[in-house]
Amino acid sequence: MKSVLKIFGSLVLAEILTLFINLTLSFSGHLLLRMICTVCTCSILAGLCGQAGYSIASAHRKQHFSSGKLQISGLGFISTVPFLLCWILLFLAKQNIIQPEFYRSYKLLCAPFLNLCNMFSTDVSALMLPVSGLITLLIVSFLPMLSFCTAYYMTFHGKLTEQFMYRS
Repeated sequence: MKSVLKIFGSLVLAEILTLFINLTLSFSGHLLLRMICTVCTCSILAGLCGQAGYSIASAHRKQHFSSGKLQISGLGFISTVPFLLCWILLFLAKQNIIQPEFYRSYKLLCAPFLNLCNMFSTDVSALMLPVSGLITLLIVSFLPMLSFCTAYYMTFHGKLTEQFMYRS
């Protein structure tokens, strides 16, 4: 339970930081600035999820707690669940099953991907979002899981960074 709270805490912090960055830099509609902002916000999300993976793996390693790959993948999947739920709602909006204006809410709920969404369509309706944009948003929804599992695996099975930093 503590691990799940740590993961959700990282996701909330990433949401707040990336929303701040996006709203601060939203004055420019220049494509290059949108691309740079997308890289920065996705890096913040990946970094914070990776930090959660590192923290949980360090605690497990110190306690000599061995967890299976399925359990670690499950923890990683938990970090992806909010983005996947929002993507499913976006897909339903694209199919016109729910209000197509959900796209506006999706941009705010998935703040790390806001500028990526704006590169595909600046409209507020999901009907204007191309299928390639929908597929791309599905793929990047797995970024938190990838960064969490990578950091966990490297920390638990590799050497801790402290061992490299404080070597005499």
